[in-house]
Amino acid sequence: MKEFLKNQKVTYNLMSFTGYKALVLFSLLTEGPKSYEEICNYFLNHPYLRESISIDTLRVYINSLKRIGCEVKRVRGEDKISRYVILSHPFELKLTPEQIQSISKVYKSIVKNMDVEELLAMDNFFEKIGSYIKNDEFVQDMKKISMLRDINKGLLQDLIDCCDKKEQIVINYSSPNSGKKNIEIIADKIEISNGKLYLYGIGFEYNQYGSFLVNRINLIKEIKLEKTIPHDIHNIRVIYELACAPDKVSLQDNEKIIDRSKNKTIIEVVTSNEFLLKQRLLEYGPLCKIIHPDEFKDKFVELLKDMKAGYYCD
Repeated sequence: MKEFLKNQKVTYNLMSFTGYKALVLFSLLTEGPKSYEEICNYFLNHPYLRESISIDTLRVYINSLKRIGCEVKRVRGEDKISRYVILSHPFELKLTPEQIQSISKVYKSIVKNMDVEELLAMDNFFEKIGSYIKNDEFVQDMKKISMLRDINKGLLQDLIDCCDKKEQIVINYSSPNSGKKNIEIIADKIEISNGKLYLYGIGFEYNQYGSFLVNRINLIKEIKLEKTIPHDIHNIRVIYELACAPDKVSLQDNEKIIDRSKNKTIIEVVTSNEFLLKQRLLEYGPLCKIIHPDEFKDKFVELLKDMKAGYYCD
């Protein structure tokens, strides 16, 4: 106290070391089970403590933790070594069923406007929270609604890195038609469509831009050191009109606005994949009208006729 009154500073010399050591032990055991030897080594290498502790002193600290409501047990592992573990403590984060339901609703709402990296960070965040909550229902509920529930997050991060660098990679892919196969692509981006994650890139099998469900990608087999972009890719140029103002339009990387008015927007798109383009234009419904070229317009109209016929056939 005299030192504090003189210097007006709190140093580790002024701390209650009994209480501080109990807190250090609490922090250590919340990380996982620890043997007496591991606890001694931790205390010995601590920047302030720098001393080992006897087994009797350890019991004193453990009893202190028990008095504040911690359930501490000593368990013997398969390696025959006894370890101390905190089974529960009064500082655990607890959620009611109503709170879990509210968190689920918030999650479903905010992930709609996230990109993949934000989605991955959000999923890791909830996983970390789950590790502090003694509620299996919360963990299971979050897994059920997560877009990443069927996806290896380590693999997803590797794919994101490949897309950032536009790497030429070989992936092992579980195709619904031909089973497991190796596919070589130049990775471009990962995006969410209809609640699912897709890897986009230039595929070497058909020499066109394509998409691949991330949850069907088993692994990245190879990252090419040198990029060999196919030269015989056939691109088509399509112009379409949207019956909405330009500020309501969300363009893709291969699109640009070539004309605009108050209620109409003319867009040019260049792509090598007619299927993906048709899927995109179908999403606009009656707001979209194809202007050019006539060949693609005729194909699209034929597609619409086939879809209509499907609703009237027996």
